[in-house]
Amino acid sequence: MLLDIFRSAKRYWHIEILGGLDKPFRWRRLYQKCQRINRYRYLFWFRLAYAMHQQDSKFWRRRGKLLNERISRQFNVEIMLGATVGEGLWIAHPNGIVITSHAIIGKNFKIWQNCTLGIKGQSDTAVLRIGDGVRIHAHACIIADHLELGDNVIIGAGAFVNKSIPANHLYITRSVGEMKEYDPVSMGRLQD
Repeated sequence: MLLDIFRSAKRYWHIEILGGLDKPFRWRRLYQKCQRINRYRYLFWFRLAYAMHQQDSKFWRRRGKLLNERISRQFNVEIMLGATVGEGLWIAHPNGIVITSHAIIGKNFKIWQNCTLGIKGQSDTAVLRIGDGVRIHAHACIIADHLELGDNVIIGAGAFVNKSIPANHLYITRSVGEMKEYDPVSMGRLQD
């Protein structure tokens, strides 16, 4: 059982931290990268918790959940263990990321800081399907009960998504800034 957990986690570490299966796996190199780079440290612990949670044993599933809760508090990244996350997860800055347990995420998923992938209600049938090669840029928010993002979709920074997007599309939310002149005297204390 423990060997299966490490075998599964090692494959994720090899792809996501060491740069791919074509490169040699070295424990020392893994340790060095995790010590130096915060995102790799998070990925190391998340993938270990993820591999534990994939087991049939209640003992290991519970240990995986406890580990995930601990790293969620430490790194401010909350990827629920019920989510299916394919190989090649890349996190730009591990800060403020929330992914629901109803997400099914494909390979080579890239996500930037302060992004949310969530569901609207408490539905058990809700599912967010995210294809391979999807990139979600900073401060994007994806909220829906049933949504599908095709392969190679790019979600722009600050976008709000609540509908499905076909493969090979870029999605942005246009927000128009407005500038008005104001009288500093009428602003009172705000000027100080």
